[in-house]
Amino acid sequence: MEIKVREMAMNSYTVFASMLLIGYVISTPLSTIDETEECWTMPLYPPERPRVFLTLSPLAKSTAGGNIQQRQIEINWHGNRAVAQPGDWIGLYEHDPVNNPTLPLRQITVDGRNNGYHKTDVQFGFPTLDPQLLIEDTCLGYWIGYIRNGVTISINCLKIRPSWMWQNREILGPVSIRQLFLPGTHNSGSYRPYNGHSSDTVFMRYLICQDEDIFHQLAYGIRYLDVRVGYYPEREDKFWLNHNYARVNPLRFLIEDLKTFLEATQEVVILDFHRFPVGFSQNTQRNRETHAQLVQLLLDKFGDFMVPSSYGSMASLNDLWAINRTLIVVYADDWTRSSHPFLWPSIPQEWGDKRNVDDLHKYLSGIDKKRYDSDYFWAAMAELTPSTMDVLFRPNDGLRKLADNVARNVTAWYRDLWWKTTSMTAVDFFHSTDIIDVAIDASLKRVHCSNLAATTLTTTPTTQHTMAEERTGQDRRRFYLGPRNLDITGSTLELTSSLSVTSLSPRMTARRRRTKNTTAVLTQNLPVTTIHSV
Repeated sequence: MEIKVREMAMNSYTVFASMLLIGYVISTPLSTIDETEECWTMPLYPPERPRVFLTLSPLAKSTAGGNIQQRQIEINWHGNRAVAQPGDWIGLYEHDPVNNPTLPLRQITVDGRNNGYHKTDVQFGFPTLDPQLLIEDTCLGYWIGYIRNGVTISINCLKIRPSWMWQNREILGPVSIRQLFLPGTHNSGSYRPYNGHSSDTVFMRYLICQDEDIFHQLAYGIRYLDVRVGYYPEREDKFWLNHNYARVNPLRFLIEDLKTFLEATQEVVILDFHRFPVGFSQNTQRNRETHAQLVQLLLDKFGDFMVPSSYGSMASLNDLWAINRTLIVVYADDWTRSSHPFLWPSIPQEWGDKRNVDDLHKYLSGIDKKRYDSDYFWAAMAELTPSTMDVLFRPNDGLRKLADNVARNVTAWYRDLWWKTTSMTAVDFFHSTDIIDVAIDASLKRVHCSNLAATTLTTTPTTQHTMAEERTGQDRRRFYLGPRNLDITGSTLELTSSLSVTSLSPRMTARRRRTKNTTAVLTQNLPVTTIHSV
């Protein structure tokens, strides 16, 4: 009897200990899973303080005195769950306000508003950058500061981001290109600065989509270029960058600008030949000959940079840096692409053809849900599109007006809603949005959150794997782990927006080496400084 009692006691202890062990196995992973879930559900930016940023108004006009008014600096702030306090104000500066928040150019009282926007009368101009000095993020003479009780609690500036991939290579290098959020421009080749009355025709108002050339688009941080090419055999420049059927700039300009940028940086750029609206005849043989001329031109100019399509969108930045090729050329003609190993498949462009902000939001929201698990690139075309009736009955509006109508919404949508899932987003007059900073910071946070998920799924007991997979399956958008088969376990867990630039990898050839200088040279006399964060 004593033996039986002792055995019963031992069995009870075993059951109790087993229950404790099971409880540990089940409860421990839950905290890790919750940490991963929190990473994906938290705002893109830390909620402890408001975020401030500067944009440029896309609107432009000639004044009665003959002066041109364009690129007026816009003050923006976003509470990001941080509550505004009495006395808070925001300043626009010509100096870094982190240590000296006095003497702002313009000052805006917050008045309890957690989110806001104000267009100033200060014009930014067109600083021209020295391509040999594209080293790191650099402020271009104007700062914004959020001031509370005489202390600057948040700052930002108008800046270039010419090497954001390379600066963050320790974080972004190991992940697939598809997992990145790439900022882009719509109709990238349809660019021209506002030139006064010559730009104020109905034709020009509805033709121009950007006011920066290709080199400066890339220097500011754009990495996806959407171009349409026309062929004009009777002209000296036979290939042109078009907006539908209208010639805007010779293709030669894009080639020169893009090559200059690629030679000066290690950034990966996607060049999307999306359409061929003029001169590519329906006659099969003539069409093939025209495409053959264009492809040969691209190979002659970019052959050393072009990435073979066999690498695919799951290739990492490190993969491309290892072969010293950083240009992905996407080509919309299937027959031509099939015979050229350096041409990539077409990128689906999700274009809503919408006239107002609400309809565009509804369209993009549906597309984001449909595309979030895609293994290949896709581009959200986040701009409003005019109709023929708009051109006829609103001749004084144009694409600048449409961009102004939607720009602040686009920034909010991709910052607050779709930062987890979008592949690339193309906009008109990109300076009117904060899409470059949002895309870069979203890419960094995706890696950080995916690393948490990878750690959860690879280092905890089998019970945790099962529970994590079950919860992930219930709501995949809250546990977006990047494209399938993504291997990110080798990247760092530290999330940072800027890494110091060290010497180039031995895999980089001398052709890509750059002069080590941390200051960008501008044609305007603007104060310049390297960015730091508060």
